[in-house]
Amino acid sequence: MAPPGSEYTIRTSIYPAIEPNQFKGVFTGKVVLVTGSGRGIGREIALAFAKCGAAVAITGRTADEVEQTRKDAESLGAKTIGVVADGSKSDDLKRLVNQVTESLGPVDILVCNAGTNCFMPFHMTDATDWWSQMEIMVKSPVELTRLLLPAMQSNNSGTIIYTSSRAAQADLPWTTAYNCAKTSITRFAGTLQTEMNMLQPTVLGHADNGISVFSIHPGEVSTRIHETGFPEKTKREAPYVIDMMDKLHAVSPEYAVELPAWTCIYLAAGKGKGLEGRMVDCTRDVEEVKANVLATTSPRFTNSCSPL
Repeated sequence: MAPPGSEYTIRTSIYPAIEPNQFKGVFTGKVVLVTGSGRGIGREIALAFAKCGAAVAITGRTADEVEQTRKDAESLGAKTIGVVADGSKSDDLKRLVNQVTESLGPVDILVCNAGTNCFMPFHMTDATDWWSQMEIMVKSPVELTRLLLPAMQSNNSGTIIYTSSRAAQADLPWTTAYNCAKTSITRFAGTLQTEMNMLQPTVLGHADNGISVFSIHPGEVSTRIHETGFPEKTKREAPYVIDMMDKLHAVSPEYAVELPAWTCIYLAAGKGKGLEGRMVDCTRDVEEVKANVLATTSPRFTNSCSPL
């Protein structure tokens, strides 16, 4: 274990704590909904849950990607449904929940992964585009949670995971909307966990709280967001942004897409006890982090955006 205050072991791919074979069948009978699962990290998360026996709902805005992921999950033996939906539209979210519930049953595990990014100095950004990012990465997961949480509260059971970013803890330039969105959803996750801890055993009369909420930093995994995040305006008027990001990526480790996917499996399988409400950095050894957290006296109110 890394001692408190020192750096945890950096992980770039599968390691013993999240080794897939230990999770075979652990989600049999469970229903999982993963947003933004047509491609990239979300797709890998959905397939990981399928490998572990869950019924999996695939959703995204691109029909052929949603269908391909659905077929791939089905080929692993999972019961599946694919729903094309725009998470920024309330009617689409309601339709998504209705279709998933009717086809697979109540959602036990929600992974809000859909995201976007735009590398551009704030003074160059368009207001509509800026706030659109906030809708995709804050409003959409919050409203989807609003639709699914009542059933979880009634059953006193459920796991919610939000894909956040280390950007919630650092003032990284050129991505003001992204940074604000990730800070918001991280803080939302922490606050929601605090509310569940208080409400479930008191107002709702359960013996304790059975709902776990996490946010994760997936690591700098190479996805299409890094290809589409540099609009022509940035390339034309702010090439220094691209130069800086290229230099950062050049010194950053290569993180496998399986790393965040199987960290989500670890957390949803109940192994993240003590990390609820916090942002879990998938690039750091989760067992070392958990041991450090459990060895530290917890404050009455945690700070979900502070480094562990």
